[in-house]
Amino acid sequence: MSEEKQEISEKIKQLVIARIETQMPSNLKLSMGFGNSLTKEEMIEHVKAGDEQGEHIVNMHLNFIKALTSGKLMKEVNSV
Repeated sequence: MSEEKQEISEKIKQLVIARIETQMPSNLKLSMGFGNSLTKEEMIEHVKAGDEQGEHIVNMHLNFIKALTSGKLMKEVNSV
């Protein structure tokens, strides 16, 4: 990704929402340093809205997917 702000496509938002819905238990919250912890439903709303918090959530998921597919994640896990 370039340093310029890029619009997040609807397909990517749908992918991230599907990951949140299937992989995050409803009783957990995510804290990203914005001051508030977010519930699963709040995370989905931010992704749908495409606001700053939603963009951070999408980028976290994309970075995880990239690390997983490149083998970087397994390399780090195995180095511990």
